[in-house]
Amino acid sequence: MKVQVFVLRRDGRRWEDRNAEGVAGSLRLHSVTIGSETHRVAQLHSRASRSSNDQQVLPPLYGPELIALGADSLLLRGFESSHGVGYVQEWRCVIERR
Repeated sequence: MKVQVFVLRRDGRRWEDRNAEGVAGSLRLHSVTIGSETHRVAQLHSRASRSSNDQQVLPPLYGPELIALGADSLLLRGFESSHGVGYVQEWRCVIERR
């Protein structure tokens, strides 16, 4: 799903920057196995023109939950890992219309 993601927290704290630009990409929800545990993950990927490789453009969102759903957007809440520490993170995802 093509979306524009607005990151709503920094190090777990609410971050209100009205001038912040969203990050465009393809939203993917899947599971990964780390050691013997399986985790649900949301990732935002982007593919450069003339490239066959996707690049992750935001850190993964672990344990994503759908918090709110609008006509053209959704709000996901989960955990982001930074330097070995987990923080609450929220993504406001605006769905791109074709």
